[in-house]
Amino acid sequence: MRLTPKEELEFQQLQQIDFWRRRTSAAIEGLPSDELSETPEQQNVALPSHWELTRNLVLHDWQSKCVDSWFAAGNRGVIKVVTGAGKTILALGIIERLQQNAIPDLRVAIVVPTIVLLDQWYTEILKHSNLPKGTIGFIGAGRSDSFETGARIIIAVLNSASKKLAQDVQRSGVGNRLLLIVDECHRAGAPEMRRIFETKRVCSLGLSATPERENDVADESDEDAPEIGDSADSPAFEPTVVGRELGDVVFELNYAGAIQQGILPPFRVIHYGLPLSESESQQYQRLSREISDLQGDLQTRSRRGLGLIRWCKSQASKGNRKAARYISLLGDRKRLLYRMEARSAATTKILQQYLTENPTANAILFHESIDEVMRLFWVLRGLGFEVVAEHSEFPDWMRAKAIHLFRDGVARVVVSARSLIEGFNVPSADIGIVVAASASVRQRIQTLGRLLRKNLLNDGNEKSSKLFVLYARNTVDEFIYEKTNWDLFIGAERNEYYIWDPLSGSSPTQSSDPPRRPRPSEEDLPTTELHPGDEYLGDLNQGVTYSYDTQGNIRDQNGNPIQSHPELRDLLLRVRRRAGRFRITPKRLYVFALEKDGFAAWRGVYLGQLTAPPVGISANDTSEPDSALTTVGQLYPLAKARGETFHVLQRDRRLIARKEGRVVRFVAPLEQISDLKKRAATANIQQALNDVYMKGHRITKITVTPNGEVVYVFGNRAYFLGHAPEGARGFQLEEVV
Repeated sequence: MRLTPKEELEFQQLQQIDFWRRRTSAAIEGLPSDELSETPEQQNVALPSHWELTRNLVLHDWQSKCVDSWFAAGNRGVIKVVTGAGKTILALGIIERLQQNAIPDLRVAIVVPTIVLLDQWYTEILKHSNLPKGTIGFIGAGRSDSFETGARIIIAVLNSASKKLAQDVQRSGVGNRLLLIVDECHRAGAPEMRRIFETKRVCSLGLSATPERENDVADESDEDAPEIGDSADSPAFEPTVVGRELGDVVFELNYAGAIQQGILPPFRVIHYGLPLSESESQQYQRLSREISDLQGDLQTRSRRGLGLIRWCKSQASKGNRKAARYISLLGDRKRLLYRMEARSAATTKILQQYLTENPTANAILFHESIDEVMRLFWVLRGLGFEVVAEHSEFPDWMRAKAIHLFRDGVARVVVSARSLIEGFNVPSADIGIVVAASASVRQRIQTLGRLLRKNLLNDGNEKSSKLFVLYARNTVDEFIYEKTNWDLFIGAERNEYYIWDPLSGSSPTQSSDPPRRPRPSEEDLPTTELHPGDEYLGDLNQGVTYSYDTQGNIRDQNGNPIQSHPELRDLLLRVRRRAGRFRITPKRLYVFALEKDGFAAWRGVYLGQLTAPPVGISANDTSEPDSALTTVGQLYPLAKARGETFHVLQRDRRLIARKEGRVVRFVAPLEQISDLKKRAATANIQQALNDVYMKGHRITKITVTPNGEVVYVFGNRAYFLGHAPEGARGFQLEEVV
């Protein structure tokens, strides 16, 4: 007996409701595809000499140009192309050309963030290639295949890849012929995931619609403090981990360009600013006041935005009550905004209007909260909508069934909790509704990609989609509009802004402008109107971060010293006159610092403009120190000034100390050093420190190199002090009772 489509939908709805009521926690980690049951060594593999991975496909002109750009860049680089345009297909074209023309014995490691994407890559490869199933292995999803066992392509889930891939490549000895592909490569910038870049390879390819923002943690931030690289057009990509490891962006295609070229269909984004109810507004104001007060106590120049939130989470786990309260209040405010009455009312009215006018239309709803997804699913089902829910707490079979019903038109509405934003290959929808979202630019870009698939209507015309974005007016919800210029990014004619109170029965009122606009970029600021010490009115997200310490040293955002830059040093001495962090914009080389303005906000302070950018010090510098180092003050290779760090504390005549936790251990008194040569060497270093201090080099740290040379860095120049009495270990320290 077969169920009718209506019965099948109702059965799915009841299963989802029953599952959620029982809140089963034991989810089965598996793949919707049964193709993954056999491992490479279990199959009889006949490997073709020429791989074909684009059979039955013709690459578009932009895809061919993209492939050419990657090869022209030396077989490495990141491809920044909007979701839905066809990044997977062009990657298959790169693999095919690389194997056929350059590396016949090629191995490929494809790193993906989710099991769903693993299955989609596998399906695409099988559909368009001549490779046997046994040549494709997996790391993750219950599998741990290896290049040693015959796999030519391994698709690995990022979590598992960070732990196993580098070791497998090393053990298999295939690093000299390996292409590493990192899909959704912005995910690989997280500290715990960077181990995948330890994988030896000869070629690297990154794929993402938004590769720059490696620190974007969308579900943590609803603050207005500026974040490094948190705008859609952030130029500061190359200095990031992903940029250094995978290469520069070699090809870029945004939504405006994709639509202009006919790659993606036309669309409209309709923004609705919704009001809080009176009681919701009172609660929001109370929460925001307490958050602002705590933020003023907890925030510092270097600890703000996401950095402040991460610090507070860490400190909360250690018993810091203020930090714990701050995190709790942020969560309360976020849940208040997610649950505001106007969101459900607006969603229901939009669906009723468009599905009444177009009974065959379908819609995807996006939300941040799984609890709210289930609540909205329950409400819409009660109103008679043909709706299914989709989120990560459902087992894979239930998720796959929901998408299947939506794809077949049995379900007209799918309500999702972020899981459809990245990964799931869903059919295009007529409308999308961002019911609630984080302050992540990336999330909005990925959401558009779920809707934009080229499809023709029955009359031959191209299908046009609409995306409705709901936000809470006069709240932190509006800060997303400060992070990028949406008119430039997706086209001004595609954005419409309205004010709407769906609970009052009134119609939306169109507004000519978005609720907020981003600060101008560096190129839009006239240099003649910039004066040192004045407020910097440009985009505070632009620029690479540097730090300046009390010893006159300038370091990059990774803590590495730069080459001596007299112009920058003089500018900081003349205008800044104190240690701290500052930024330098990438094109016009504007220098500005960030200072706290009141309790919660930050302002930029313009410091000046450079004629040449800073240059880093190569860690691979092969220059060696002069073997005849005998004179205090001799210049020392800056790249070699690395090793054990000791502090110089003027409060004690012994000067040299080591901080070990909360304990400070000075060098042993000279009379306690029995070895006369070591005693003399210690005394010589102490005298040298006194001499350089009197000359104006008020240093606070010294370094003992692996060769046992004692050096210090001042003004981005390294100077020789002498030879450490204990060699690379440095000095004999006092005993601590």
